Amino acid sequence: MVLWILLISMVLFAATFIGLVKKPKLRYPISIFFLLLAGACSISLMLNDSHHLGMKSITETQTKTLVSTTGNNSPLKLTVYKALGNGKEKVFVYRTADQPNKNQKTKIDYDVTTKVEHSNVQTPQVVIQRSRYTYQNDFWKAMFAGLGLNKETHHYTYIFKVPQNWLVLSTSQLQAMKSQETTAKAQIKDQVKAQLPNLVKAQMMQELQKNPTMNDQQKAQLEKQITAQQEKQLVAKLEQQMMGKLMPQLEKESL
Repeated sequence: MVLWILLISMVLFAATFIGLVKKPKLRYPISIFFLLLAGACSISLMLNDSHHLGMKSITETQTKTLVSTTGNNSPLKLTVYKALGNGKEKVFVYRTADQPNKNQKTKIDYDVTTKVEHSNVQTPQVVIQRSRYTYQNDFWKAMFAGLGLNKETHHYTYIFKVPQNWLVLSTSQLQAMKSQETTAKAQIKDQVKAQLPNLVKAQMMQELQKNPTMNDQQKAQLEKQITAQQEKQLVAKLEQQMMGKLMPQLEKESL
């Protein structure tokens, strides 16, 4: 409506000032009135654009359960971020329980505040607060109708509420971790190759003492079972030791 008032007041100002009203005593007051009305409309439009005149901010909150960006089968529970510019601005990459295989990102095309809160929570969550402008009442809604500013988003707040053991690492830190993990897994493979035969041999001797009458086929089957079992246990043990070495450094680097 304010645009129409501005347009009509400018037309009436021009018409009255040029000569639509013949008497000078009426022409000047009326033309000045329409000029002031046009000026008031222009100022209100500028204030609406710069200071959101006639509008208020409302906040919508959404809470989602987090899952690790490394997947459910990974022993690591983490969320990743990428530092932008001087490092103060960060884009977080996260996954939620309703879409566990899809990476989601914090917004970058709005004013964004991001917080990480480590606590004793059992279920990691991300709280997303979206702040938008809406009209204070029907009067202002009618005045600024058609300008496309109603429910315009102006701010996002992301609060990551995670357990104490949840890691929040940068993409570069994650890449370094993966490199260390690859090296460690290669070492584990070598250790398994070196240690497994002795473990299998020792357990085979124990089993043969219990049952010395086994034939060759039974021995071969038993050795196969023991090898698979010992390998699984040994790999799990060595991976646990690996994580025990990696975790202190990762926890130190985590947000």
